[in-house]
Amino acid sequence: MRRVFDCLTCVLILTCLGAGLLTSCGRQTTPPPSAAEVLTAMTDAMTASAQPLPDGLTYTRAADPASPSYLTDTLFSALYGEAARGLFLPDAAPETGGVPPVGDLSPIGDPSPIGDAAVYLSLSAYPCELAVFRCSDLRTAATVAGLCQSRLDTVAVGHRNSEWAEIAAGGRVAVEGCYVLLAVAEDPGAVLEAARRMLR
Repeated sequence: MRRVFDCLTCVLILTCLGAGLLTSCGRQTTPPPSAAEVLTAMTDAMTASAQPLPDGLTYTRAADPASPSYLTDTLFSALYGEAARGLFLPDAAPETGGVPPVGDLSPIGDPSPIGDAAVYLSLSAYPCELAVFRCSDLRTAATVAGLCQSRLDTVAVGHRNSEWAEIAAGGRVAVEGCYVLLAVAEDPGAVLEAARRMLR
């Protein structure tokens, strides 16, 4: 009887471990939230807490590659540095009619280091920038977090002599599993917490 109990215990433990492995980066049985959905939660949090949300532009990898709101590898590397180049699948060639390569944005088994991304950029001098990157693994997430920290340094330096220097210098980066979040806002903590709640 004890042997049967021990076998059942082992099966239960192995089942739990297997389920845990399925929920690692990009291996979930249900699709993870898109970067655009998480970005919307962040902008909603700003509005709900009466933080200034200036007019801005949103760029996503989910947009049509022919659309001006498509986050290209070129724009991404212009914002986040040359080390950011190549973290997406190659952008679609014009001869493909704007169709991205097969596998782009796949939530499971995505071959690109960053499978999905959304970035909000303020159009005014007021420093407001939000970004969400869904990475393929924890190692890529750590790399992208470093790129985001460098981006925050650039934003802070660009506003150091302005009336918004404190806001620009207070930007924050957070890593939630395989998601990397960036927030430059009046209260970046509240913005990041809204994203975390969505990802838990």
